[in-house]
Amino acid sequence: MPALFAALVIVHGSAEAADYSGRARVIDGDTISIRNQRIRIAAIDACERDQTGLRDGKVWRCGVAARSYLGKMVDGQHVRCNIIDRDQYHRLVGHCFIGATDVGLAMVNAGLAEAMLRYLPATHSISEVEYGQAENRARDNGFGMWSAEIESPHVYRRSKSSGNQ
Repeated sequence: MPALFAALVIVHGSAEAADYSGRARVIDGDTISIRNQRIRIAAIDACERDQTGLRDGKVWRCGVAARSYLGKMVDGQHVRCNIIDRDQYHRLVGHCFIGATDVGLAMVNAGLAEAMLRYLPATHSISEVEYGQAENRARDNGFGMWSAEIESPHVYRRSKSSGNQ
């Protein structure tokens, strides 16, 4: 019986570190679903679905823009995620790819997500330098969220949660 328990622990532990792949469906600008499993894309933070900002004096739905961009990239595509962690909501957190394309990095390059590197676990394969440089380029060129007046997504979430109490 102890050997069976040890085998189950090993299998469960290795499943967490393994790739999770399949046809993807977009939930929001930084979360996808593969085989009904939600996966938070590692190292990025996109606007919330209902979040807006001002761009050219008009309301810009940055959350809708982020979700739409991610959807065009991944909806129905075979996506492979290297699971690196679980977040506070118990979602898997993954470094996700379509072929060789790093999905999170593509979102940061487009200016539709901020690089969010502070929550990465100690062991990960994400290039913090590459993500930081991508965010700086997007900001310098006024891409996506950097072309608008918006709250940072984490500030927006915090203000919404404190306003609901």
